[in-house]
Amino acid sequence: MNDQTKETLDAIMRAMEIEKETFDFYTRAEQKTFNPEGKRIFRWLAKTEEQHYLKLNELYQSLHEGGRWVFYGGSTITLDAAGAGEQQVGFDTDDLQALEIAMEIEKKGIAYFDDLMAKTSDADGKNMLKALRDEEAEHLRVITGKYNAIKG
Repeated sequence: MNDQTKETLDAIMRAMEIEKETFDFYTRAEQKTFNPEGKRIFRWLAKTEEQHYLKLNELYQSLHEGGRWVFYGGSTITLDAAGAGEQQVGFDTDDLQALEIAMEIEKKGIAYFDDLMAKTSDADGKNMLKALRDEEAEHLRVITGKYNAIKG
């Protein structure tokens, strides 16, 4: 295994750790909030982070065993629509803090995937990492929207 492959595998392993930590954070946030809107969003975020982890694990195995990148066409997990009687805004202060932390997590994820893309010469690899980065950017957009709606 050459140094570049080892560096890439190490970076993917770190990305997997980040996705796991983020999944754990969103799962705890979902359990902590009593607000239906908050539960719905944190559940969606946790599911997508879990999907990222699984795809990165598949990528790690493929690169380690055969030096091949895997295809990633994007997440198939959609954010459920708000329920009929669901309160759209109403997070308490603790939930606001959770959203602030979530925004920072997503910003770091975007930066990490950007950095990994810059170090990747494989076109399929760049496409996969860009898809993951774009999903993190979508997470940030949703979280920021909810945060701004609450803050006014």
